[in-house]
Amino acid sequence: MSATRAETGDPTSRALARLEEAVERLAEAAAQPRGPAGAPSVEGVPRAAVAAIADRLDETIARLRAALGEDQ
Repeated sequence: MSATRAETGDPTSRALARLEEAVERLAEAAAQPRGPAGAPSVEGVPRAAVAAIADRLDETIARLRAALGEDQ
């Protein structure tokens, strides 16, 4: 995240910065060593929960693209 983007008063820029931070946290959680299926990650978050969040994020991005009129 760039400091410039985070410091602006533009709501779109602030939302983008929060989204980028959230995706980074998800990527870090997903990169943790894998245990048995359903076992919590190092942070105590079950992998299934991270996968569900990723699915919701994909759906949210698809809705955003549709609202912007972008083809996938």
